[in-house]
Amino acid sequence: MILRSLSFLLILFLLLGGIYCSALPEVGRDIKAAARSGDTSAQVALARMYFEGTFGGHDPVMSARWLLAAVDQGDPDAMNILGRFYLSGVGVERDEARGLALLREAADMNQPQAQAYMAYAYGEGLGVERDSVEFLRWTRRAAENGDARSRYNLAVLYLTGSLVSQDVPAGRALLELSADQGFTEAQVALGELMIRNVDQPSDLVEACKWFAIARTKGHPRAEKRLHQIVGFMTQAEMDEAGRRANAWLQANEAGR
Repeated sequence: MILRSLSFLLILFLLLGGIYCSALPEVGRDIKAAARSGDTSAQVALARMYFEGTFGGHDPVMSARWLLAAVDQGDPDAMNILGRFYLSGVGVERDEARGLALLREAADMNQPQAQAYMAYAYGEGLGVERDSVEFLRWTRRAAENGDARSRYNLAVLYLTGSLVSQDVPAGRALLELSADQGFTEAQVALGELMIRNVDQPSDLVEACKWFAIARTKGHPRAEKRLHQIVGFMTQAEMDEAGRRANAWLQANEAGR
């Protein structure tokens, strides 16, 4: 398989952490009130707060309860997260069938992370029979809906000609999208593609930029590639690559 999922607890933290709200007491009161009134976005946000211990301690059970309230109203984001709770037994009794059913329902509603999980499930045979056609179908759907990991996975398929006809420009375009979303593996792969002179002339400055960005996240291959590439660059080129990398990092930090 192209890329295995992170551990479930890390995924759950990232999913819940993506729905950010302030931990100030008055904000917590407002969110609780909105959640009790039936606001699904508030219910998911409140689930995050209980999961992260905003109210004094990590409480996955209360987190699951508020996710269930949102699921009962048909919220696909809540289905995606609660499905993973059931798969890993976080806050609820482990129930793989229930978890997969929730993820499939969310995926059918175009929730991109759930679609990415369905691709993973069909690729690995987790709760379903391995099926390369379904793996590709769900990978495509998740990529079309903006999932960075799926865009990277689909890019690799296009670049290698696995399951699809080889299409380097399409693979490059997907890598660019995924890298700009901050997916580190895509950043390194894009840099490597840019120095290979495959479908376009090599671009050492842009490749160096992506290696430098990925290195800030501790990616070992990025560090290696960066050391290799600078030996072929002028000081002016290295300065420009550094300027571009810093601009990208600052823009993405500001956008968080």
